Amino acid sequence: MADNGPDIHDGMNDNLAVGARSGAIAFALKISNTLLGFFNQVLLARILGAGGIGEVILAVTVIRISVQLAKFGMEETMMKFIPIYADLNDRERLKGTISFVIRFCFLVSIIFMLLVLACSKFISVNIFHSEGLLKLLPVAVLAIPAWVIRDVIGGILRGYKDAFRALISESLISPSFKIVVFLLLSLKGTSPGYAVIAFAAGEIISVIVSIRFLRKRTASLRPVRGQCEKRKVIDVAYTIIFTSMSVLLYTQADVWILGMYKSTEIVGIYGVAAKLVLLVYFPMMAFTAVIPSLISTIHTSGDHAELKKVVRESTRWILSMSMPVILILAIEGKYILKYFYGPEFAAGYAALLILIMGQMIKACSGLIGILLQMTGQHKVYMKVNIFWGTLNIILNILLVPRYGMIGAASATAFCLSMVDIICIFIIHKRLSIITLAKGLQFDVIFIVIVTVGYLLLDYNGLYIGRHFLLLVALIVYIWKSISNHDIPWRLLIAKYNET
Repeated sequence: MADNGPDIHDGMNDNLAVGARSGAIAFALKISNTLLGFFNQVLLARILGAGGIGEVILAVTVIRISVQLAKFGMEETMMKFIPIYADLNDRERLKGTISFVIRFCFLVSIIFMLLVLACSKFISVNIFHSEGLLKLLPVAVLAIPAWVIRDVIGGILRGYKDAFRALISESLISPSFKIVVFLLLSLKGTSPGYAVIAFAAGEIISVIVSIRFLRKRTASLRPVRGQCEKRKVIDVAYTIIFTSMSVLLYTQADVWILGMYKSTEIVGIYGVAAKLVLLVYFPMMAFTAVIPSLISTIHTSGDHAELKKVVRESTRWILSMSMPVILILAIEGKYILKYFYGPEFAAGYAALLILIMGQMIKACSGLIGILLQMTGQHKVYMKVNIFWGTLNIILNILLVPRYGMIGAASATAFCLSMVDIICIFIIHKRLSIITLAKGLQFDVIFIVIVTVGYLLLDYNGLYIGRHFLLLVALIVYIWKSISNHDIPWRLLIAKYNET
């Protein structure tokens, strides 16, 4: 009797190993990106103060929204199509699709650059009431084409499962140049304008490197006559761009609306807290760089059992790597804000705690958006995001004028969590997959115990005890994660064999 079991399991574990090893590369690069970003943010906060960094945050937010629109969802679309064409060795469609997408996104990015430049006075004076911002936007717009093309190339390289080249420009080259250029310019004095020049320079240098990586990766396609199913690509991208924009509505609307109703100092304090909480998110960002192409390939093969296992395992990895960051920020966040950024930034601690709760739910839920987009459910994901993104704007408009940073953080965390919760049920109903991390009961009990201990220590003024609580909690959780193989260390050192 033929025994097909080992072959199936080997296929599953090979895919898990690919995800784990590529995820480890992405994770390492994301760590470097996070550390460099953290250093850059501390540098800006110390040199420019809350008001100066607030102006820079507003300028970058305007550019970020323009970039998201100009990409037209092509970054994620490439992560869906490239692995399919690559597995089929369809070189004609590979070349044609890559060529079409880059030309299309470059043209759209130039249009948005000119549009932001033309509207810079209206955005600065009429929306954010900031004369300083008016001086920053004309320089910041130079980053739009570079940022767009770099991200689209990153999506193409991730489609090829080349996580290292896909991420190194964004995670290492760009932030490094931003820091170096800003430090050199700071020798002349302190100005938010120097930070924006450094920001644009980092994006331009990084796209040059990304283009070289792409040329190397696609060298074999040069003699091939390209062809592209433009209608099919645009159809997928169309839904993804609406999804991406709606995601921005509940990740950037808080900063925009704070800028409309509050001072740039408040924007700076909140922006630092919001940026800091992304430390929780970077394990997910690391796997987002490699899991999409894997999911697309497995879904196309029709192996539902393997898809369920990869989704479940990747969620467990994300949560296990996110939890130590959650503990550090929740317990020591006030001291991090105060002593790293400056005493005035400690006012953002309450907002930081609220935002952490939203990110914790996201870590427990896994790559729900990626799963829906890569399995043909992108339209329902778009609708969910549009609804909650719109509601987030409404809640921010209602809460920010009265409650400031707390209102902005509450609206954002609530809408972010609701998207994840609703999508968990949608995925279970449509794909028969539970995305929640396995062994979640331990995490829930663990968080409850740590929270109760934290509140008791804080109530009794035992601040040294909070540091001890953090140390014990980290040791317990990391030991549990290693012993239960809740982080994929075995897959990184050898082929994973189930017993």
